Amino acid sequence: MQKDNIVTIEKNFETFHLTTTRYCGNMKDVNEREAFCNSFGIDSTKIVFANQVHGTMVKRVSSADCGTFIADCDGLITDDKDIFLCIFTADCMPVFLASRDYSVVAMVHAGWRGLAGGIIESATIRFLEDFGISTQDIFAYVGPHIGQCCYQVGDELKKAFNRPADEEFFSLAKEAQRQFEKLGIKKSYINSHCTCHEYEMFFSYRREPTDKRIMSLIKCK
Repeated sequence: MQKDNIVTIEKNFETFHLTTTRYCGNMKDVNEREAFCNSFGIDSTKIVFANQVHGTMVKRVSSADCGTFIADCDGLITDDKDIFLCIFTADCMPVFLASRDYSVVAMVHAGWRGLAGGIIESATIRFLEDFGISTQDIFAYVGPHIGQCCYQVGDELKKAFNRPADEEFFSLAKEAQRQFEKLGIKKSYINSHCTCHEYEMFFSYRREPTDKRIMSLIKCK
């Protein structure tokens, strides 16, 4: 099978990164994840995982964290060239962030709660405080996630984003783009795949509640 059928990659984002599809299997399953990594030449022992609690915490990690799930966080950031940052999704947004020279990267899990709480801003603060990198020198890419076409929402989400009561569908990507612009991130890309209606390519909790997940990875250049 062609690699382009197995992973999605934004060509304009010039560092190692990818999001798997369901063809790769359930990436929460250790055996299936290792099989995928082996087929792509990825050292699975060099991956650091976020525990993902739908919060806003972004933590700095290094080689010492390889193979572990970092507690109570939904974002990881590093300048360590020897590791991969990983999150799992099944409708939420995987948000990839990188410095202009790709020497610092971050991987963020952004569901609506994290997005409303400011997880993207939390990541940009870590770029600045930990590495002295301002938002105008950050690139952003949003990977496959549930699209506005399928994301019918309720009152709690509408209140969180101050949306009209009669608004039936919501775009996570448009809200992420709005936040990028407000924060001063000038270069960003949005993947157009919808995890919910493209059932042949992705797992979707909204379409069919499942524990299975796709995986997003990023590594410093």
